[in-house]
Amino acid sequence: MAISLSDCRVLIVDDNEFNRKSLALVIRRAGITQIAFAENGAEGLKAVDSFRPDLVLLDVDMPVMNGLEMCEALRRNATHEELPVLFQTAFDSDQEQVRCFEAGGSDFISKPIKPGECVARVRHQLEKRKLFNDLAAFRARVQRELAHAREMQHSLLPEKRRLTAVAERYGLTLDAHFETSSELGGDFWGVYPLDNRRVGFLIIDFAGHGITAAINTFRLHTLIDRFPMQDCAPSQWLMQLNSALKDVLPTGQFATAFFGILDLTTDTLTFSAAGSPNPVLGVGGDIRLLDSAGLVLGASRRAQYVDQSFRLPRGGFLFLYSDALIECWGDEHGPIGQSAVPDFVRDALVVNRTHPLEPMMERFYARTRQPLRDDLTAVWIARRA
Repeated sequence: MAISLSDCRVLIVDDNEFNRKSLALVIRRAGITQIAFAENGAEGLKAVDSFRPDLVLLDVDMPVMNGLEMCEALRRNATHEELPVLFQTAFDSDQEQVRCFEAGGSDFISKPIKPGECVARVRHQLEKRKLFNDLAAFRARVQRELAHAREMQHSLLPEKRRLTAVAERYGLTLDAHFETSSELGGDFWGVYPLDNRRVGFLIIDFAGHGITAAINTFRLHTLIDRFPMQDCAPSQWLMQLNSALKDVLPTGQFATAFFGILDLTTDTLTFSAAGSPNPVLGVGGDIRLLDSAGLVLGASRRAQYVDQSFRLPRGGFLFLYSDALIECWGDEHGPIGQSAVPDFVRDALVVNRTHPLEPMMERFYARTRQPLRDDLTAVWIARRA
């Protein structure tokens, strides 16, 4: 199906009036009615700025400013870098063609003008420009929508003001880092005050990244409020969430998860996990990996989860992260790996005892290729001494 060119604008630049009228007559066969004229390159440049053509039909030999000079001037202007320029020349030699292309021409037609060839080349240039413009407009629209979706996704995460309020309420230090590998990602984390002495922490990583994984984070957000955390053990809450995700996730999609509740009265962290990377627990000088094995969420309704409890007194900390931290690598370094995370944390504590997440991220990015291959979430939770 031919693309309509009725809204296209063509500028004819030629010092010969007969040639201008002849070219106009020919290109009207392609359905083009918006045509402007100029008699030399200097007038042509002014007409380009005022008429805003979609194509310039440009003679090479003209007084005042020739076609090659006009085309070179157009290409020096960022606004007209991509404007199609179709040269017309009486010299049909390889050298002449090279001159036209080196000046920035898109194509050329030989004089005397062959109507059929002229219409075909004009149509080709205008259709190509239309397609490129449509593609650029589509890309711009997608980028706007992705940016809006990215803002929406970030709005699901705890904002800094809320983290500060929760930290003050429970005597904690809370730092977090979140970065997607593309415009959107599949990581999610949250902090949930349960009562005056208990606070919950959740981190979830959906398989994959990009739009599909991001949609799953929105699905998750709508489900969380359906299952109150206050009266559930972490394992029971994960079982409810797993069943709900099984109903809404497409086949083959799943998520790893960690859900823990910190009880300040008993200095106890009780958690349940679904195949998440092993968290790091630090108490005194003991820094260890916690076992976070468990069937991923959304894979089976029959999945069972277990609770584990550990002491987390004042001065202790918990470090949660998604698998990008241990699986992404750089040109000169391999991935950090699960077993090296405790030492990774120890080194950061030497640099900044109160806020070690910052040196951890600096070291990670120093050894990791950009952009990331996967979404990265890292959460530092420490009880103040």
